[in-house]
Amino acid sequence: MKKFVGLFAVLALLIALTACASAATEVVIWHTFTQGQEAALQSYADAFNASQDEYEVKLITQEYNGFTSTVYQAVASGEGPSIIFNYGSEAANYVLDNKVVDLKPYIYDSEIGMVDVYESLPATLRSEVEGFEKEGIYYLPCYTTGPVLFYNTAIYEEMGFEPPKTWDELAEQSKAIFEKTGVYGYSGADGLTDLMQTLILQSGNGYIDVENKKVLFDTEETLKWLTWYGENTQNEYFLDGPTIDNYISADFNAGNVASYSGSCAGEPYITLETFSCAPLPRSITTEWYPSWNRGPIVFDQGEDVNKGAYLFVKYMLTPEVNTNWVQAVNALSPYGTTQASDAYKAYTDNLSVSLQALQANLDIAGALPNVTGSAVVRDKLKEAAQKVGGGVDPAEQLKALVDACNAALQGK
Repeated sequence: MKKFVGLFAVLALLIALTACASAATEVVIWHTFTQGQEAALQSYADAFNASQDEYEVKLITQEYNGFTSTVYQAVASGEGPSIIFNYGSEAANYVLDNKVVDLKPYIYDSEIGMVDVYESLPATLRSEVEGFEKEGIYYLPCYTTGPVLFYNTAIYEEMGFEPPKTWDELAEQSKAIFEKTGVYGYSGADGLTDLMQTLILQSGNGYIDVENKKVLFDTEETLKWLTWYGENTQNEYFLDGPTIDNYISADFNAGNVASYSGSCAGEPYITLETFSCAPLPRSITTEWYPSWNRGPIVFDQGEDVNKGAYLFVKYMLTPEVNTNWVQAVNALSPYGTTQASDAYKAYTDNLSVSLQALQANLDIAGALPNVTGSAVVRDKLKEAAQKVGGGVDPAEQLKALVDACNAALQGK
C-alpha cells in the first residue's frame, strides 16, 4: 500500500511539474477602451492565444480617470501591466528609468522582425517614434486619429455659416451663435492641450528645445492666443468644459454647444441627428496639425514576457488585424503595409465624415519630441488655458506655464 501511495505522490509531482513547464507566459494588457473596442481587442487576444501555446494575452479593464497615474505607480512597484495603449509622450516618462522595452532589436530581428511594417511608416511619424532622449523604439502607433470640428448643421444653416477656415472666424461665428441663440458657439475641451499646441505651432513658435531642456513658446504670439481663448471663454462664446459627462460630445448631443473640436474616434458616440464634421483651421502663419498616434507601450518584465508582448504587437500590426482595429476605433492606419491591403482600401473608400475631415489635414501633421517632461508640458498647457478661461491674467499664467514646463523638462 505504501508503494502505491509513494507512486501516486511521484505521479502527482510529475503532473504538477509538467503543468508548470507547459504553462503559457502571461502578457497582461491594461486598457480603458469602450465596450465595442474592448470586444475587438479581446478577439485579437483570443486569436493570438489560439495560434500558439507559449503566450497567453489577458485583458484587464481599468478606470479612465487617473489611468496613467495608476499605471505609473504599478510599474514603479513592479506589479504593472505588460502593455498599455498610449502616446509616445507617455512612454517618455519611463524611458530613462529603463521601465519600457526597446522594441527595435525585435523589429530588426532576422527571425521575428517586421522591418517592412515599421519602415512603411511616414518619415515624420518615424521621427516621432524614434524621438526619445535614449536611442530606441519605445512605442509603436497602432492607429492615427486627430481632432476635427464637429458642428450642429441645423444651427449653422440657421446662421448661414459655413465651417470656419480660420480661428478668428471660429470665434466670430461662436459670438454670433451665442448672441442669437444663447448656445455656446464652440468648445475645445475634448482636446484642449492639442488646441493650445496647434495655436502655438501655427503661430510660428517652436515647442521644446530638447538640447537646452526648455520650451520655446514664451512669446507674444502665445500670449495673444491664450488671451483669445480666455476672452472667448469668459464671454461664454466658448464652453470651457463638459457639463454633463466626461466628454463634450454629451453637451453637443444635448444642444448645449454648436461646435467642438474632438477626436474623430468620438463620432460613433454622436447621437445628434443634424451634425457634420470639418477639418480644423490649418494655419495662422504656419501650417501644422496635431495628429494623434496611439499604440502599445511594452513594460520590461523579463525576456519571456517582453518577447511575447512584442509578438502580440506584431500580430496586431498585420494588415488584416490592423485594418479591423482601425475600424473598431474609427481611425486610420499609418502603415503602408496595411494601406496596401484590399481590406483597407475597401474601408477607406467609404470613410465616415470625421475621418474624411481628419484625412484632409494629415498632409500637414507634425511631430513633437518625446522627452522627459513632455507629458507634463501637455498637462500644463491644458491647465493654463483652463485658468485663463476662468479669469486668471493671461500674462501671469503664461509665465507660470513656462516656469512649470521648464522645471519638468529639467527634472526639477
